[in-house]
Amino acid sequence: MISNSSPLIFLAKINRLDLIKKLFNNIIIPVEVKEEILTEEKTDSKIINEAIEEGWIKIDSPKNTLDLKLGKGESAAINLAKEKNDILVIDDASGAKAANSLGIKTIRTTTIIFRALKNKIIAKKEAIDLINKIIELGYYISPKYYAQLITRLMKSD
Repeated sequence: MISNSSPLIFLAKINRLDLIKKLFNNIIIPVEVKEEILTEEKTDSKIINEAIEEGWIKIDSPKNTLDLKLGKGESAAINLAKEKNDILVIDDASGAKAANSLGIKTIRTTTIIFRALKNKIIAKKEAIDLINKIIELGYYISPKYYAQLITRLMKSD
């Protein structure tokens, strides 16, 4: 599992970066994503840095890089996912579209929350609360998609 910066940042901001560890054991980020995340002394940066120091967030770099006309972190994450033939966690719509066009399977931060619910790591109410918290922190979900997410959550067992 490869990750771009925003999924890690949002999960760290809501103090649930542990969901990635519980679901996937570890995750790989390129150096460029690490640099984006650790630029400032914020609580979420410290939480992510601790996970890097603990070794369950691993750092790697793609050997070959296609110029995707995206940010450095997104491009590096997509190139690494392509190279490793792995799933990419990315929230940016244009980045996800570029990854999908290269045959890379993508998931979003909300998918991680859904998987945590499905695997009984969190309860339905907490899943709804976590989605609402990331939205409050600036995670964009269109009203239509938000309504679909909440409906799916309410129907899930």
